[in-house]
Amino acid sequence: MAAQIPISLASLTRRPLPLARNRVYRVWRGGALLDRMQGQPDPADRNVPEEWVGSTTVSRLPGRPSDEGLSRIALPDGGAVVLKELIEAFPEAMLGAAHVARLGTELGVLCKLLDSAARLPIQSHPSAAFARQHLGSQFGKTESWLILGTRTIGGETPHILFGFRDGVTEAEFRRLVQTQDIPGQIAALNRIEVRPGEVYLVNSGTPHAVGPGVFLVEVQEPTDLVVITEYASGGQRTETQCFMGLGFDLGMSCFDYQGTGMAYVARHRLGSRILRDDPAGSEEVLIGPEHTRCFGMARLTVRDRIPERDRGRCYVGIVIEGRGALLGPGGDMPVEAGTTFFVPAASEQEAFRAEPQGPLVVIKCFPPGL
Repeated sequence: MAAQIPISLASLTRRPLPLARNRVYRVWRGGALLDRMQGQPDPADRNVPEEWVGSTTVSRLPGRPSDEGLSRIALPDGGAVVLKELIEAFPEAMLGAAHVARLGTELGVLCKLLDSAARLPIQSHPSAAFARQHLGSQFGKTESWLILGTRTIGGETPHILFGFRDGVTEAEFRRLVQTQDIPGQIAALNRIEVRPGEVYLVNSGTPHAVGPGVFLVEVQEPTDLVVITEYASGGQRTETQCFMGLGFDLGMSCFDYQGTGMAYVARHRLGSRILRDDPAGSEEVLIGPEHTRCFGMARLTVRDRIPERDRGRCYVGIVIEGRGALLGPGGDMPVEAGTTFFVPAASEQEAFRAEPQGPLVVIKCFPPGL
């Protein structure tokens, strides 16, 4: 792959890189709030409810294009280059020497904008140890959610299902899955009404489902590995499809049956750690190394001009509100709500500036900590 990248593109590694739109097909519908944030003229719920941002990961959905999910960088001449290929061509400039020494050319994180118009199926994800042993992947799928917006669909209050309720046993949940008792499966999980601004850490093994009307940023390990317990959700699935070919018993071992109840939810609903808050703006750690080593997430609220805190560190950026620019010696990059970008470790950007009309809000998504 790397040989396909002209050496002249090395200059790209010295500035933030705007990402092209990258909507990914799913069997469930959604995306109207995502359309609105991206400035689409006729926002609507369709079968492309997710935007994969800064992605070097392909979707596992059968029958879809083999490169679906891979992010592309929008070039000044109107062309595009695959982010994964640029990383493989210039790994240390794109990711940083310490990152490459640890993970090679793997970015190690996947970011999404996800907008659900229907309840997603109940599911869990494997741990990295399980994935290495049984699925040939060095990554599992711990993930996290930052709630951006909500809407009421079909009279349902926006909510998530998160973790087992107190008293639910492994034997009971296995029976509910074997008999395809969907109301029973739903009742076995904690139902949590959500509000914009909340952050949840979804450790591997946590049973969960995003309910209808929830729009969120998802930061996760870079896989599409999932065990689904509802065979008829979004069309009929086989047991093989639901359990990634692992079989029922091994697939069901992906669930963590130990943490239960609202105490478990409370431990995984995270507060922010404030790094800066003054008239120019604020910076908050939403997910730090104290929560997980799998990835990180921060929120930058720019009211005037804020210097770049993360020079020398690669990350994925998502603008969720306002207008402004990323400033640097190679020129300024205008951004607005819906803009996504990748910042190489060698980027020379110096600061963020907001337009006078209101704050510029940027979510920074980081690969695994060193």
